[in-house]
Amino acid sequence: MHIPKEFLENQAFFCSPLAFSRQIPVNANPILMADPNGSYIPEGAVTQEDGTVKVAFYAPEAETVTAFHEDVSVDLVKDEAGLWTGILPYYEPGFKQLGFKVNGVTVLNRMAPVGFGSNTPLNYVEVPDTECDFLLLKDVPHGSVTREYFKSTYTGRFISCLVYTPPGYQQDLSVNYPVLYLQHGGGENETSWVYQGKINFTMDNLIAEGKAVPCIIVMSNGMVQLDDGKGGTAVRAWEFENLLFQDVIPFIEKTYRVKPGKENRAIAGLSLGSLQCGKIILEHPDMFIAAGLFTGITSPFSDPSEQHHLKALDNAEYLNKEIKVLFRAIGDSESSYELIRNETKILEEKGVNNIEKVYPGEHEWRVWRRAACDFLQLIFK
Repeated sequence: MHIPKEFLENQAFFCSPLAFSRQIPVNANPILMADPNGSYIPEGAVTQEDGTVKVAFYAPEAETVTAFHEDVSVDLVKDEAGLWTGILPYYEPGFKQLGFKVNGVTVLNRMAPVGFGSNTPLNYVEVPDTECDFLLLKDVPHGSVTREYFKSTYTGRFISCLVYTPPGYQQDLSVNYPVLYLQHGGGENETSWVYQGKINFTMDNLIAEGKAVPCIIVMSNGMVQLDDGKGGTAVRAWEFENLLFQDVIPFIEKTYRVKPGKENRAIAGLSLGSLQCGKIILEHPDMFIAAGLFTGITSPFSDPSEQHHLKALDNAEYLNKEIKVLFRAIGDSESSYELIRNETKILEEKGVNNIEKVYPGEHEWRVWRRAACDFLQLIFK
């Protein structure tokens, strides 16, 4: 693997929920001093040209510090100042897991990028994919990402969503736009498609190149929180459909300059979001003109005969008339790859029109970023 400087230093890969710019120690901050002589803690994760990652962790009292991702682990070496360092190999590009253990206990590294996944803050690292220059922050007109807050009539709580508006939205108030409702995966939230997926930079670049129709992108939290009846909170992901129709769509169409009608409304998602959107599009094909299912429509956690929304596939003529783009994607090393293959067979037998893409990768952002880029080029045309 060889990663050129233009990818290694592109600001898109440093943009995180905590900061836009690169995470660099400031000399005026004594908290970041590693020793009284003026040494400072370096970045916790720096991607090298060969795709490996130089890692660092300051823990002068620790007995052992380990850096790891998936099934790869490296014991770090401590210097006199108490700084542990090492090289962690990565074999494929993309948004990658990064973990640290101090004395056998998993901890966050404050000097490495921090994101959100698996219902918790976590460290990660970007190993830029040189085949995905659509992710780069380029010198083109840029849209805006706004966080909205509003009261949900369905949950009784305040909810939030991130809304991407394309370049020029604030300048020309006479133009209305179609809307894509874009969902994250299990254990993630409404920020994931911006900070992990880089969907705003992707859309900026596609619009600048004339490859995509400018649209509004709405990202909501699909991990719907409801009162559990016992004084606590329960997560009900399959309730997202109710939240979407009862609260999110009405709020967006009241607040933003939205083109009316189903022909200007699309839905897409990854992993859990793919299953949510698959269920929604099959049960409500009259609501959306297109659907992007970036990990299929068949849940691997229940018997297909119990997934009642799949019965809609029996009426292929109606679905083909209502859904102009049914886009399905999967990674070639995805654990549920065979499930998708069976799903493809079912769609072919029933005559349901769809577009299928297979990308290099597993159940990861490397796949979903490419899927989103391709899907955006197909909709609202």
